[in-house]
Amino acid sequence: KLTAYPDSRGVWTIGTGHTGKVDGITIHKGMTITQDTADRLLRDDLSWVERCIAERVTVSLNQNQYDALCSLIFNIGANAFTGSSVRRYLNAGNYTAAADAFLKWSRAGSNPTILAPRRGRERAMFLGQG
Repeated sequence: KLTAYPDSRGVWTIGTGHTGKVDGITIHKGMTITQDTADRLLRDDLSWVERCIAERVTVSLNQNQYDALCSLIFNIGANAFTGSSVRRYLNAGNYTAAADAFLKWSRAGSNPTILAPRRGRERAMFLGQG
């Protein structure tokens, strides 16, 4: 989205889920960006997600698993992923339990299930079912 919007927790967001500053400016109501800026923000945001996987996942991943992890980590953040059961199960080689643990991350703010559809899609992707 090229116009700022509040996400499910009320955090101002723009582009493809970007919540940080844009060229030094805090995201705010009414803020707009170009598609080129949205694309740049996504590339920048995905670079830290990719670093997180490279540094904190110790097992081999296929493309579906990698893509599902990117989606999850992009949404919950590197610190949350680091302490998650998803990571613990994954690094122990228990891919099925890791996939099931995606579903534990369905809460956003006071809404306990708002992210359930997204987590279900990520789980299915991780398991090669999506």
